[in-house]
Amino acid sequence: MCETCENEEPNLREIWAAADKKAKDWRDSGEEKLLRQMHDAREGLKSLGWRDGQYAPKDGTRFRSIEAGSTGVFPCYWMSNKHMAEGGGFWSEAHGDLWPAKPTLWKPMPSNASLSGRGDAPTTK
Repeated sequence: MCETCENEEPNLREIWAAADKKAKDWRDSGEEKLLRQMHDAREGLKSLGWRDGQYAPKDGTRFRSIEAGSTGVFPCYWMSNKHMAEGGGFWSEAHGDLWPAKPTLWKPMPSNASLSGRGDAPTTK
């Protein structure tokens, strides 16, 4: 038994039931509603200063990045590479490593940002 946990062990029936309900809710909503929600979320982030990923800097400048399919905000930058078709690629810093990236949205790094190195959004002091 875990001394710091509230429950002795997870209730797998509840976890699976919640996952089944979510899948049913998505099916019932339909693609059109889900696409509207995705569009609304993107426009909401853009209203907060996020910009389209296709315009992210390609000069090595570090910036904050959001990728479709992720709920994280990660430091990212362009690295030139003459052997790549596009002349280089974007790389995200996460969990002490670099990962190939395709920024959906980007935002400049705050001038007073300190990074945790765990893929968390930069915090300001």
